[in-house]
Amino acid sequence: MLKFYKWGGTILCLAGIGLTSFNIYPLNIVLSLVGSFLWTIAGLIQKDKPLFLVEFVAVVFYIMGVLHYIKL
Repeated sequence: MLKFYKWGGTILCLAGIGLTSFNIYPLNIVLSLVGSFLWTIAGLIQKDKPLFLVEFVAVVFYIMGVLHYIKL
């Protein structure tokens, strides 16, 4: 299952980066949010505190971006 989280997160984060380079918004944030969430889970499973922290913070910022987009 860990391999799924890591590869799924990688693919979604790269897709989000690609969409950002073409300014395709908000899909870029949504894909990056899900990808970073999967990496957050991977960091938690591996007990990798730096990985968990950077991805958790990314998830928080992506959620703030989504909420800003929908004006909440």
